[in-house]
Amino acid sequence: MELRQSVGQLKKENSQLKSKIASLEEKVKSLENSVNKAEIKSKYFEIMKTNELWEYPRAVPMMSELMSDGFDEGQSREIIRQIEHIVYVTTQMRKCEATYCICVDFYYEGMLPHYRQFADALMEYKHTIDYMEDDTFHFVVGGSTLPAHVLPLLQEALKHTHFHRLDFRPIQTEGVRYLDFISNCVRENTRLKNFGLYDVTIELSRDIDLLCEVLNNKASLKKIELMYCGTEGGVFREIFNKLRTENVQEIDLSSNHLSNLRPTDMSEFLSSNPSLEELDLYNNPFNEQDIVYIADALRHNNTLRSLQFRFRFGVPPTNLYLLEYAIFDSTSLNAAYDSNHHCHIYTHSPGSDIGRFNTYSDPTLNRRKKIYLLLSKRNRRRENASFLELDGIGIKHIPQILSLLKPFSDHHLHDGYGIQGEDEVKPLSIAYEIMRDWRMPELYNLDVMEED
Repeated sequence: MELRQSVGQLKKENSQLKSKIASLEEKVKSLENSVNKAEIKSKYFEIMKTNELWEYPRAVPMMSELMSDGFDEGQSREIIRQIEHIVYVTTQMRKCEATYCICVDFYYEGMLPHYRQFADALMEYKHTIDYMEDDTFHFVVGGSTLPAHVLPLLQEALKHTHFHRLDFRPIQTEGVRYLDFISNCVRENTRLKNFGLYDVTIELSRDIDLLCEVLNNKASLKKIELMYCGTEGGVFREIFNKLRTENVQEIDLSSNHLSNLRPTDMSEFLSSNPSLEELDLYNNPFNEQDIVYIADALRHNNTLRSLQFRFRFGVPPTNLYLLEYAIFDSTSLNAAYDSNHHCHIYTHSPGSDIGRFNTYSDPTLNRRKKIYLLLSKRNRRRENASFLELDGIGIKHIPQILSLLKPFSDHHLHDGYGIQGEDEVKPLSIAYEIMRDWRMPELYNLDVMEED
């Protein structure tokens, strides 16, 4: 007995000790966090003070100098404009200003001294981003040519200074593949939330592999934009099989010549990106078979909230109605109930009204609206009673069905609301029709019992 009591006491003391250790670890963690913030703040103000009187050390070339080097007047003006922009952005960073979008066009080798100034300021700008704790800092790479000597400078700076958004636009690189440079910049960034690649043509499967590898392993990423990257009949379609993210909520694949999908491309893409809520497929030449596969994928998905379509040249496939069936199958109440109530589809196609479904953020309300629309349509033709019997709906389910209509009574509180469409009748009319027309044995038997 005494031994058991001793063991029990030791277990109790051990539990208390673990609790104290956990509490101390939490305090240590909090203290370390406070010390880290203090160090960041101290470094930020130290740099601000050091650079208080900082002036850009390089002179902007004169028009005559550039023209004597062989540039024409238009080229000289463009070079001066870009150098002046570099001077401005570099000075902003040195002064620790909150320059939320940094965009520099790279042009020619003679600008190397200015690129060095820019890269040095960019590396030091890390402390401003750390101190601001703001998720809107944005860096854009683009231009005509990225000289070989500039590439290491820029890559090293971005290795230390982590922007929350990186955008890459077309640029000619000397002696290095642009996608290798992009991948290295993304791989090093621990803060990256938004990634954009625009008008950079991807023609090789290995480039799809490389890009997806770095994006798939970027846990901080929330949004991906890949636009104008595919070619007609090219490899970009492989993105559906290789992009596998955990936390990305928005993906834009607009204008990539996507077409001729495999049967499981879309369903696997949606299931392999479980956090995806918004997908933009704007301006891709999907054919009728693609629509079949996309509609089938939507029927079995409940995470996507928005799907954007717009078909090339404004001509949609003739079976676009399959997308509507996926989110509102009106063949029966059970089919309507089992439809996709999460995804709002925008087709931007004349004559399509698919965008009026799933407009509520609450899927339950979307389901109710569809039940209401279906019963309203049948009410106009006085068909609800017969269809309810065909749907296998018993009397015990009628109160539940009618209760779904209550939120839509507000549409009809005032006569001045306007003329109602075929799919908008007063819920009371639906209830009256069902009670009047349905030959319900349960009610009939109840009447007989009362007469007896």
